[in-house]
Amino acid sequence: MKLWAECVKERAGNKCEYPGCYKTDYLNAHHVFSRSRQSTRYDVDNGICLCSGHHSLLAESAHKDPEFLDKILGRIEGFKPIRTEDWFTLLRRRAYTPQKIDLEMEFLYLSKKLEEIKGKKG
Repeated sequence: MKLWAECVKERAGNKCEYPGCYKTDYLNAHHVFSRSRQSTRYDVDNGICLCSGHHSLLAESAHKDPEFLDKILGRIEGFKPIRTEDWFTLLRRRAYTPQKIDLEMEFLYLSKKLEEIKGKKG
């Protein structure tokens, strides 16, 4: 659902959230927990805005770097955290809780969430 990606990018100010990178072009919305997990597939908290390099092209990308999560949580020296341990704990709990999704409800939720995000910036 493109609306999910739009929410993730808008919340990030339309810039890459990888620590130290502030690119604003070729942005992707990355699922922290795989989109195959129904319970967090359209959860905006499960998304991080990344440039294409940090999403999948570079060696330190979300899909290639085994330490990616540790970097965004600031567990590795020299990396300022972009998310908290509490965020990860709660997200992991939601990701591993089975849930059947209702696409109409998800669309309504994401539409409202996008309005809310844009309202905070304006």
